[in-house]
Amino acid sequence: MQRFVILALVLFCPGALGEFAPDRADCARSTADQFFFPAGVLGKRTDHSTRAWYSKHLSVMSEPSLSCKSSAAEAYRFLWLRTWGAPIAVRVERNGDVATLSAVTLDGAGGYEPGVVAKRVQRNITAEEWKAFVDGLNKIEFWKMPGHVQEGGFDGAQWILEGRRGTQYHVVDRWSPKTGVYREFCLLILEAAGLLPSGTGKRNGIY
Repeated sequence: MQRFVILALVLFCPGALGEFAPDRADCARSTADQFFFPAGVLGKRTDHSTRAWYSKHLSVMSEPSLSCKSSAAEAYRFLWLRTWGAPIAVRVERNGDVATLSAVTLDGAGGYEPGVVAKRVQRNITAEEWKAFVDGLNKIEFWKMPGHVQEGGFDGAQWILEGRRGTQYHVVDRWSPKTGVYREFCLLILEAAGLLPSGTGKRNGIY
């Protein structure tokens, strides 16, 4: 994760972050419609179906909800759903002086059925790695980025980055960024977890 420190990122899009009560009704059940993503954060036109799609994969991964109440003082998660590629989630969080990285890969496909857990990764990260990660977030101005941009296509991928800091929650959702600082930052997260694909094609490529 040391490469975060050398990432030079500039992002100019303003946005708004949200504050969601951790005791809202949907937080009581992990199967609730808004357990992972509050209504409206993933756009207006397809919000319900998109939330169901993303939540299905996070549920199979046994991931916690960051929008309800993270188990950590500060937590971030990158969810990568490629149409044909294995679904991957990488979570970086900090409790007091302890920071950790947790990742999970499923054997299904991001655009279809999740499958089952194929691999888990968990390790502590150093104070320097955590600082480098937060510096990277600040450089891309994560908390100011617009949440959902209405875009899409065929055989692409959703790049979803969530963050929870105290009562603040924010999610950024992009479709197959081909270039740019957001793409580079997310790829560094995958690399830190040892899950950056080195292959090509729809199953093993980066798109």
